[in-house]
Amino acid sequence: MGLAGTALQVFLCLLLLVRGAYRQFRFFSLTIVFSVAYTIALIVVHKHYSLYVGVYWVNESISIVLNFLALQESFYLVFRNFLSIPWFRRLFPSIGLLMVFIAVLRAAFYPVSQASLLARTLITLEIIVGFLQFGIFCLFILLVRFFHLRWRQQAFGVVLGFGIFAAGTLVVILLRSEFGTKFNPVVRITAPIAYIIAVVVWVITFLRPEPLQPSLDAIFSPEQMASDFRRYTRALKGILER
Repeated sequence: MGLAGTALQVFLCLLLLVRGAYRQFRFFSLTIVFSVAYTIALIVVHKHYSLYVGVYWVNESISIVLNFLALQESFYLVFRNFLSIPWFRRLFPSIGLLMVFIAVLRAAFYPVSQASLLARTLITLEIIVGFLQFGIFCLFILLVRFFHLRWRQQAFGVVLGFGIFAAGTLVVILLRSEFGTKFNPVVRITAPIAYIIAVVVWVITFLRPEPLQPSLDAIFSPEQMASDFRRYTRALKGILER
């Protein structure tokens, strides 16, 4: 399963290079290249336990940062027309802080046991990033539906893939924390399958050509968006007053 995912990642790297998409999706491309290099490194050191564990946790630490930057990159690519509005610029960091807060609370009430301090810290960070990715994915879906955007931009596919992978990761975390090793067979394959599905989504995304002018035919102007937002707010207040 790991080799299948790596083969898809290599094909995705070539696709990003041939299509020239790496110029626009720098952090996403770096994330995929790093993941391929990491898998190769694990294969090389798989007979050396301590080295294997070290490579694994170094990868987890770097991947946390790269995944967040790739998500932020895609988010701003899609909604770049609205970044001049102050409250809109705060949406991404606000949902990030909210999901981090939720994940920290969960980690505090359900701490990781039977692990070293470094392992507990990194596992907690994984949980935080899982919640963060899923929260950003949900925010992305809500904004796309709210503004009636078309699902043709490649950034949509990038965020969708991260959302699928985050959902699979959270399922593993929740099953393991709630039921221990009872569902080990499911836990072992859920995250790899989720990531393979995510890579397939990314391959399909970059196989299709990017629309020539997605922002002109798919995104409202900031003025129209602000007007719609005020209208929806007034309607909501009217409902609540009843």
